[in-house]
Amino acid sequence: MKSFISFKLITVLLFFLFTQKITGQSTPAKKTIWDIPHKTLSEKWMFPHRAAVFQIIKERKKTYDTTYIKSYSKRFILTLPVTTRLMHFDLVDWKTNKRLQYTPNYRYDLCIGLSSRWATFIANTGIAIYNLKNKQRGVTKYNDIQLNLYGKRVTSDISYQYYRGFYIANTHDYTHEGSGKFEIRPDVKTTLFSTSTYYVFNYKKFSYRSTFAFTESQLKSCGSALLGGYYTLFGVRSDSSLVSNTFIDAFDSLSLIRKGSSQTFGINAGYIYTFVKKKFYATTSVVPGFGLEQTYYERADGSQFRSSFGPSAKINLRLGFGYDAGNFYFGTMGLYDFFFNFSKSNCSFNYSTGKAMVFVGYRFRAIKTERRILRKLRLIDYPGDPRNSR
Repeated sequence: MKSFISFKLITVLLFFLFTQKITGQSTPAKKTIWDIPHKTLSEKWMFPHRAAVFQIIKERKKTYDTTYIKSYSKRFILTLPVTTRLMHFDLVDWKTNKRLQYTPNYRYDLCIGLSSRWATFIANTGIAIYNLKNKQRGVTKYNDIQLNLYGKRVTSDISYQYYRGFYIANTHDYTHEGSGKFEIRPDVKTTLFSTSTYYVFNYKKFSYRSTFAFTESQLKSCGSALLGGYYTLFGVRSDSSLVSNTFIDAFDSLSLIRKGSSQTFGINAGYIYTFVKKKFYATTSVVPGFGLEQTYYERADGSQFRSSFGPSAKINLRLGFGYDAGNFYFGTMGLYDFFFNFSKSNCSFNYSTGKAMVFVGYRFRAIKTERRILRKLRLIDYPGDPRNSR
């Protein structure tokens, strides 16, 4: 009898342990986009939109130290910046060691910036706050698109710039008319495509987004080493020689260029640091780069020149200062890229690009409004939404 009871007891215990093991392993599977209904024609039409929203708003494991970084990814962030875009180039004659500095007539525009976990962009309102005198520096027309993508580990800067209308900033180096007189070249046109990428090594404690995207706050002073690569393509053309009759006596005849281009690529490494004191911060970054460059140009007489790939350099500078109280913030920042060509055959182009702004902004609590909009668009809380089955 005792043996029967013991056998029965052992059988019950084994069954209990077995079922517990099974139960422990049968935890709910992690939901994916493929759990979104996509059988009917209507569901298939909505599937890519719902999948995108599913990926954007899903809860993610924090990969950063919350004592150093505070995230505002679920806020709607409004920024009002006054910005100016930068792009100028030098024509360098290596034989005579002379150069002409071509600069556009910059203006300062009121813009509007919108940021959330959906996207970040700054749009120009078309309202000019300040413009230098046109009679002295001419009129510049431009399309300047600069896209900055700031991830936790990888950041990328992509820009396309088209400028028409320059003045020669160092005109007074060659004339006796005084420093207030500039030669104006409305026929000079430039294009520049540039892309660069950095890997942020100390991404768990350092936030790139804090100073330059406003979707995070740096709570403690911290920095990080950076490593990446870059590529640029610069082009310039004019109706006549870039070296006009005003300067022709100071330049070699081989520098009488009508159009040309320069492409560079290489690697860059540097360091970025943000100093934090209470609610004030200051960020600085220096990232030098080294690579190869090739120049092509056509002279006014129709002759052409194409160099072999030679050494070149790039320096990326970033500066930012501001006050961040959580919801409310203001400050100023600047991003600058300087490109240098070391080839001393005939002549070459050195150029720079960037942007600068002063800004004020506010981070709104908008998660309820976001959910209400998504619900009306049937992008969440629809029949079969995997988020509702957890």
